[in-house]
Amino acid sequence: MSEQEKKNLTNDELGQVSGGNDGMGGNFSVIDIPPLWVRVTASALNCRYWPNGEIAKVYEYGHRLQVNGITTDGLWYRLWIYDPRGGECNGYIFKQYTEAIQG
Repeated sequence: MSEQEKKNLTNDELGQVSGGNDGMGGNFSVIDIPPLWVRVTASALNCRYWPNGEIAKVYEYGHRLQVNGITTDGLWYRLWIYDPRGGECNGYIFKQYTEAIQG
């Protein structure tokens, strides 16, 4: 898949991404996607520094977030966060506990 094709995935295609992640916070790959707004559907959603990794922050039900990548296994969204320890960094949220919304 070319870089251009990776960046133009439809919502249906986002649900079908598969491959690469070992699921244990080890090696994982991320596909860049056009910015997408999602809403938290769980009572609380952990945002982690990497998939299955240390928790950076927690978002409550209904919180709106803009994501910009998805892991190649299709399970985790990547987003840009203000790091509670200072600065900014990537964070990862479990896609299953979100729903896509209009910005």
